[in-house]
Amino acid sequence: MIRAKHAALGAVSAVLLTALVGCAGDDGADAGAVSLDRLVTLAEEVGEDGAAKCPLPYDVAKGGDSAKLSENIEPGNGGSDADAPVATAEGGKTTDPQSPWLGTTGALVTCSYHMGEERLEIHTIGAEQGSGIYALAPVIQSAGSMGVDELKSYTEKGAKAKTGEAVLSKSGNVVTVRLDAGGKGDVALVLTSGESGKTSLKPDQVVELARTFASQAK
Repeated sequence: MIRAKHAALGAVSAVLLTALVGCAGDDGADAGAVSLDRLVTLAEEVGEDGAAKCPLPYDVAKGGDSAKLSENIEPGNGGSDADAPVATAEGGKTTDPQSPWLGTTGALVTCSYHMGEERLEIHTIGAEQGSGIYALAPVIQSAGSMGVDELKSYTEKGAKAKTGEAVLSKSGNVVTVRLDAGGKGDVALVLTSGESGKTSLKPDQVVELARTFASQAK
């Protein structure tokens, strides 16, 4: 499962990382604090088989209340993927030549939820150099149905945003929020809700969810 994602992550993000490395912005509004080292440790604890519980303290019930959702957020993918792990991870210490994390410090922890049949994913990603948002470009592109130019513009805006600032995609179902990484590297939260044009949530609800989760990150 984890290995299958490597090629997709590397194909698009490598170009963006090369062109945009070092574009992360200055700290601003309050946000959760997750050090890069902690995220790497959590990713290693989740491991290649995934975990039945998200290792980060995201309170989805509180998030749902803040966003005034009419339906409860439940852990896991639901439906035919009900047996899939709630949390998956990449990064940490790897010698896999196909991994985009080889030779650098970085990690991705993805926690999956659903509202009925609609999937909601909280990606917490960190990178020692540049912005972790660029490494998640394939996920952002797929969820937001973005072309290359739109993807480049959106990820650059997200990477330059102040800490705690929610950056909403044109599609209205993707939000990035940079977190407080404690001065080492860059850590961000990327929230995706359903697919572009198919999400049941309003853009302001997706933004409120992302802000609430970002404030809980630690």
